[in-house]
Amino acid sequence: MTKNIVFILLLIVFGSAGVSAQRYRTAAGLRLGSPFGLTVQQVLWGQNTLEGILTFNPKENESALTLLFENHRKIFSKRFNYYLGIGPHIGWIDDQEGFDNPYGVTLIGGLEFAMKNTVLSWDYKPAVNLSGGRNTIYHQTGISVRFIIVKKKKKKINWKFWQKWGKGKK
Repeated sequence: MTKNIVFILLLIVFGSAGVSAQRYRTAAGLRLGSPFGLTVQQVLWGQNTLEGILTFNPKENESALTLLFENHRKIFSKRFNYYLGIGPHIGWIDDQEGFDNPYGVTLIGGLEFAMKNTVLSWDYKPAVNLSGGRNTIYHQTGISVRFIIVKKKKKKINWKFWQKWGKGKK
């Protein structure tokens, strides 16, 4: 069952085509939720991003680093889109109970809204530990507030297209 879900998500993420849904190249900020942390997102090509999330859970003395390949799709405009993604995670547990440090696979799905120099997003991020950890499956959700560090370059439109008509080969 889990293999089928992962396969379907990979098909959606890698097999998607369309217009770019982001208005930025690089954005970084805070992830507020269960647990909280830092997030950095980089547009790779088209509507595909690479997101790194470093989370901290002080109650459980756990930290984790997740690297996610995500595919974004606009809903109404380039400013509002949804995204799906998948990637590995590795964690660190600091306790005396004998738990091994976890590693595994993380899925993500969410909504993103860009305005001016800020990107707001909400996501659901289930993580499956292949080894280690206190639990096999973690269900996490969060709100991320990222600030745009590098904006997407605007394409110049040649509104004087008629000037090219007379410059052909003679």
